[in-house]
Amino acid sequence: MAQDPRVAELVRVITERAARWVRNPTLSVPGELSEWWHVAWERLGDVAFAHAMRPHEAVARWLRAEMLRLCALPVDEWVGPSFRPRLDPPIGMLETAHVGLGVAEVLELAPEIFTPDELRIVKDALVDHCLLPCERALLGSERSSELFALSGGKEGSALNNWYMVLLDAVGAVSLLIGDGERTATLTERYATAAALYNSDSYGESLQYFGYASLHLSNLRELLLAYGRTPQLELAIPYAAMMPWAVHSTMFRGPNAELGTGTYTTMVNFGDSAMTARPPADLLTSIARRDSGASPADAALARWLFDHTYGDPQLEPSDLSTFGFFSQIGWRSVVSSLGAVAPRAPHELSLPVAQCFETGTVAVRDRWEDTRTVLAAQVGNSALRVDGHRHDDHGSFVLSHGDELFFTDPGHCSYRLHAQQEAKQAAQHSTWVITDPVTGATIERSRRHGAPVGDRRGPQQCAGWTVFSVDLADLYPATVTRARRTWITLLPHIVLVVDDVVGTAPVSVATRFLLNDRDHALRVNQATGQRLVLRRGAAAAKFFLLLAEEDGRQVSPTFQRSWSAVHDIYHPQPNAPTQGREGSGVVYSVTTEQPTTRHRAVYSIVLDADSEIRGWHVHIEESGFVAIERPDGTRMHIDTNAVTEHGPAGG
Repeated sequence: MAQDPRVAELVRVITERAARWVRNPTLSVPGELSEWWHVAWERLGDVAFAHAMRPHEAVARWLRAEMLRLCALPVDEWVGPSFRPRLDPPIGMLETAHVGLGVAEVLELAPEIFTPDELRIVKDALVDHCLLPCERALLGSERSSELFALSGGKEGSALNNWYMVLLDAVGAVSLLIGDGERTATLTERYATAAALYNSDSYGESLQYFGYASLHLSNLRELLLAYGRTPQLELAIPYAAMMPWAVHSTMFRGPNAELGTGTYTTMVNFGDSAMTARPPADLLTSIARRDSGASPADAALARWLFDHTYGDPQLEPSDLSTFGFFSQIGWRSVVSSLGAVAPRAPHELSLPVAQCFETGTVAVRDRWEDTRTVLAAQVGNSALRVDGHRHDDHGSFVLSHGDELFFTDPGHCSYRLHAQQEAKQAAQHSTWVITDPVTGATIERSRRHGAPVGDRRGPQQCAGWTVFSVDLADLYPATVTRARRTWITLLPHIVLVVDDVVGTAPVSVATRFLLNDRDHALRVNQATGQRLVLRRGAAAAKFFLLLAEEDGRQVSPTFQRSWSAVHDIYHPQPNAPTQGREGSGVVYSVTTEQPTTRHRAVYSIVLDADSEIRGWHVHIEESGFVAIERPDGTRMHIDTNAVTEHGPAGG
C-alpha cells in the first residue's frame, strides 16, 4: 500500500484518527455533540484497521475493552437514543445496525485480540443485540411493503433507506456467524433493495441516496467476500447515479462554521445537507476496475472522490454517516488499490444541462472552472421509493462565483419543529396559492411515488437553455395551470416566468429564499421591484420585471421576511449546523387582487461585484426583455414565445 502515495495518505489519516479514538476510554470524544451510537461503526472500523495494519498492544487493549463493554450493555442500549421507540421484543433501529456493523468489522479485521470465550461473548451479543432485532425490523418493513401493494399502491414502495441499513447489518452478522438460514435470504433481499432505485436517480434525496447506497454496496462487498453469490447476480444500480451526483456538486470553498479547509456545496433538495459529499466508501467501490460499473460511471466516481476528498482530514469527523459529511473508511483504502483512472465530466462529454427522474434539472455554464450552477425541482417521474422529500416543486437553487445566492432550507434534527417547517412550500423559492374567500392555502397533494408535473426540456439553442414545469396536477381542478419556466444564458442570465391560471380567482404569493447562513449576504433594495444581492466578490441583480393579473399590469413590490437555512444534519437538536431563524432571507411578491390569471417575469443577472453595475435589464412595451451587458452589447428575449415554443433570443 505504501507504494501508492495517495493510498499511503489514506492509511495515514485513518491510523492517526484511530490514535485519537484510543486516547479516550470510550468511543465518544469529549466536547462532541454526537453520541456513541452515531460514531460506533466508523471509529471501531478505524481502530480495527489501524491494528490490522500495524498491531499494537495498547490499541488491542483498548479495542478489546471497548468491545466487551459494548457487548455487556443491555439490549435496550443498542436500540439507540431515547427518541427511538422501545418495544418488546426489541426492534432494531439505525443505531442498532451501525453498532452491529462496527462490532462485526472488528471481528473481521482483528479477531486474534480475543480469547475463545471473549469471541463467544461478542458473537452472542451480535445475535441478541443486533441480528434478531434487525431481522424483526426487516420483516416488519417487508410486511408493510406487501400491505402497501395490496392496498392499491401502484407507485413507490413502503421500503426506504432503513431497509438497506438494517439489511446490511443482518447480512454482516449472519455471514460472520455462519447463519445459513438468514444468509440464504440475502441475495433476494438485496435484489428487493436494488429495485428501489430509478434509472438515473434515487427517490428520497441526494444524501439519502448516499446513505442507502453505502449500506447496499457494503452488503454487496460482504456477499462477494464470503462467496455467497456470483457477482453478476448483484446489481449495482447506485453506479448509474454518478451523473446525478456530479451534477449536484456546485462549488468548493471555505466554511467558517465548520473549520479551516475547502468544503463542497451540494444541491440539497429534500432532506439533504448543503455541505456534503457522497460517501467515500461508496465512490471507491464504484470506481474499482472489477466493480461491474460502466467505464464512464466508474471513472466519474473516481473523479468525484478525488474532487471532494482531496483533503481526507477535513473536519468534522463525528458526522460522517449520520450527518452526511462523509469521511474515508478502511474500505476506501482497499478499493482505491484497484480503482480506475479518474475522468472529469467534460472528458466524458457529460451535458451541462440534464434532467433526472427524481425531478431535478441541473444546468451550468461549463464543467471546467464552473462559474454558475442552477438546479430546479420540476416535478418527478414515478418514484420507486418516496421519502425525505419536501414540497419544493417549482423551487430552485442558484450559485455564482463560488457563492450560493438562492438556496434550499435543507434539513436539521427531526426532533425539531424547524424540520417540519423546512418541508413546506412556503420555505422554498416557489409559490403558495390561497383561496381569497376563506384565506386557506390551496394545498398541493400527490400520491406516494406518483409522477408529478408536466415537464419540458431542458432545450438548448445558441447557448440558451430553457426548461419548464406545469404543476397543475398537484392542485384541485380549480387551478388549471401552475407553470414556471426558466430561461438561462449562463453564466450571467436567468429569467423566471410564472403563469398561474384558475377557474376562480386565487391569490398567489411567490417566495424566493436567499442564503444568509454565514451573515455574508448584503442586499440593496434599489426600488420596490429591484434588488442587488452581494456575497463575497459575487453579485446578482434580481428584478421583478413584469406582474400581470387578468391581463392587467400591476406593481407589487418585494416584501422581506426571514426563515431558517440549515447546513449539515445532526441527529440531536441544538447542533451548530442547525440554522437559526434569520439565516434565510425571504423576498416575496403577492398578487394585489385575487385573479384568475397571474403572470410574472423575474430576471436574475449574475457577475462579479465589480461588474454588476454594468448590467441593465428592463421589459419593453412589446413584452420583450431587454438586457444590456457591461460592454454595451444588447439582447432581446421574447418570454412569451420562449415559454410556448422553446429557446429564442438575439
